[in-house]
Amino acid sequence: MKWIALLVVFAFSALTPAQAPQFKSGATVYIEPMDGYETYLASAITKKHVPLIIVMDKNKADYIVTSNVSHKDLIAGQPSVVVNNSNTNVANGNATAENPIAQSMQRGYEAGAAQRRALGETSVSISVIDVHSSQVVFAHSAGKMGTKQLQTTAEDCAKHLKEFIEKSEKPKK
Repeated sequence: MKWIALLVVFAFSALTPAQAPQFKSGATVYIEPMDGYETYLASAITKKHVPLIIVMDKNKADYIVTSNVSHKDLIAGQPSVVVNNSNTNVANGNATAENPIAQSMQRGYEAGAAQRRALGETSVSISVIDVHSSQVVFAHSAGKMGTKQLQTTAEDCAKHLKEFIEKSEKPKK
C-alpha cells in the first residue's frame, strides 16, 4: 500500500511543471562582498529604484546576491587599429588632406577609442539566490569599456533586476 502511495506522489510530482522563480517587491537582499563592487551594486539598486530592501545581516535576507567581477587593463599607447587615411577620399566616407574637418573628426574618434582602450574593460555577472531553496531566481551579466565601468555595469544589472521583478509581478493573462 505504501508503494502505491509513493508511486502516485512520484507520478504527480513528475507531471507538475517546475515552479517559476518568484521574486517580489520588498524582499530583503544581502549583497556578498566583492572587493568593493557590492557598494556600486547597492548604490545602483537604490538609484534605479529597484523595489528591494538591502540588509547588512546575511541571516535576515530572503535572497543573496553574488557577483563576479573581471577587469582587464588594456595596454595604453598600443592602439589596436592603426588608420592611415592619407590616400583616401571623401566619397568613401574617409578623410583626405583636402578635408581638414573630416581629418580632425577622425583624429578625435581615434583618440577617444585609445582612451577607452587605455582604461580597460570590466565584465560583471550577478546571481540572486533564494536562501530557502538555493534556487537561482535571477542572473545577469554586463560588460563595459571606458570611464565609470564599475558604476555602469552595476546600473545595468540593477536595471535588468528591476525589469525582472516588475515582469514577474504582472498578472498573467
